[in-house]
Amino acid sequence: MIKKGFLLSCLPLILLLCACDNQEVELVFQKKQPQISTESNKESISGVEASKPLITLTATDTVEILVRQDGAPGMYLGSDGILRGFYVDLERMVMEEMGQVYHFVPYSDVGPLLHGLKTGVYHIALAAPDLPDYRSFLNLSIPYEVLHFVTFVQKGNSFISGSTREALLTSLHGKKVGVQTQGHIYQVLREIREIELVEYPTTTKALEDLNKGLLDAVPDVKRIGIYYSSLHNWDIVPAGEPIISQEITTAFSQMLEESLIERYNKALKTLLADGRFDTLYESYFGPMADEDRP
Repeated sequence: MIKKGFLLSCLPLILLLCACDNQEVELVFQKKQPQISTESNKESISGVEASKPLITLTATDTVEILVRQDGAPGMYLGSDGILRGFYVDLERMVMEEMGQVYHFVPYSDVGPLLHGLKTGVYHIALAAPDLPDYRSFLNLSIPYEVLHFVTFVQKGNSFISGSTREALLTSLHGKKVGVQTQGHIYQVLREIREIELVEYPTTTKALEDLNKGLLDAVPDVKRIGIYYSSLHNWDIVPAGEPIISQEITTAFSQMLEESLIERYNKALKTLLADGRFDTLYESYFGPMADEDRP
């Protein structure tokens, strides 16, 4: 037996069909379009992004450039809210040579910026080392500098040292070593299971904990460690030989069409050839040594 409630619910549809005087009625049902969540996992993101056309940026489009805000004297955010440093000034010169519109985006945590580069939200990141893991998801410019990463320890520490890289790494066995999350030091040391890696948003924050005695060592660029040690009166010093030496480049999102990096490399080569790069470098660090040139 058909329930009375069901008949009443069908009554509007019956009246509509009768009113059409036997004419055909087309019923259209619009499906709700699925939305892509920005919180989806890495596999979903990579699949979605891979299907998108590459981003083309002309000279009049704004290039979003990531700048580490606690990497002095290379790049840092001043107390007045202005980004400064060698890499910042170099990037301004490159953008001017390109005639490119740009915008600097300061960051203090490497985690979110990697996602932004992978998805094309950000376009460029300054001072990226040339490492295989980075090349897997980034395009890199021509190199323009070699940086040497030394190991900082507390003053008076005689357990961590070494006249060779191998000896220094051995002295780190069983020690707590501060590294930047997914950074270049992390990439180099992660396979050495005898070393306990403690991850930080940036190595500068790790150096602060080293000074407090919460870590045994922090590998970093020598000039960065010395700068912040002097600034904050930290009792830390570099020890032993460089742990790694890396060619430094500028990183580009692989979501970008190649014309931007081609224009960038052309401008950078011009600055290197006409001496403007050397003049800028010397104003910060003195004459560049041969061992610091790619």
